[in-house]
Amino acid sequence: MVDQNDHLRIKKFIENKNCDFDVKYIKSEKGLSKSRNKGLEYVTGDIVGFPDDDCFYNKDTLKKIVTSYKKRDVDGLIIRAKNSVEEGRELHKNEKSRHVTEKDIFKLVHSISLFLSYEVVRSVGKFDENLGLGTKTIFTGQEDRDYPLRALKNGFDLYFDYNIIVYHPWDDKELEKDKKFITRAYGGACAEMYVLNKHNFSFLFKLKRIFRKIGGITYYLINLDFYKSKSSFNGLKGLINYWNYHDFDN
Repeated sequence: MVDQNDHLRIKKFIENKNCDFDVKYIKSEKGLSKSRNKGLEYVTGDIVGFPDDDCFYNKDTLKKIVTSYKKRDVDGLIIRAKNSVEEGRELHKNEKSRHVTEKDIFKLVHSISLFLSYEVVRSVGKFDENLGLGTKTIFTGQEDRDYPLRALKNGFDLYFDYNIIVYHPWDDKELEKDKKFITRAYGGACAEMYVLNKHNFSFLFKLKRIFRKIGGITYYLINLDFYKSKSSFNGLKGLINYWNYHDFDN
């Protein structure tokens, strides 16, 4: 477990908790990519996952992941992310299990749904620390898309398994306000364009992402959801403002 907090409450909780498995406590400076890179230094298993503190699995999820790996003989697995907010949107509704291409990454991958072999992690290396929440740049997101894109470019085979599920809350207005979701939408969209340009996505694909955001704004306005429409508008501004960004460190 990698802890970015200034306090030691999590460490004390782990020390006083009797777990069925070993938990290694690792302290890290703030920054999502920085903390993941810190955690990767201690990886010893065959399969590496990246769970958040607000996601959860079914009891047999990890067993299913191992089974799917063996059955398909792939280098990485992307499982289906399901909304734990009852009235929230349904993700990946019409998607099918399949081998993943670069264009699939933006609609199928979340960090919580990504499981990679140790060989992939060793080859791809560190997360891009210009990306992710807590970074010192404007690019507050998309580190979880950049990483599998780099894996694909290194020749690894990633597979989307629709039948294995991880749960995460989306569309909870109180949570989103608490996390300053509207402000974060801009940085997340800036990060998206950063990744699109870093991996040389086409003009047409970038344009589709713009129109997707416009469609979201329209939908939310029709449904009088001004909070979401404002968030999507901030995202649109981020995509447009960083359309031609090409200053990459790695």
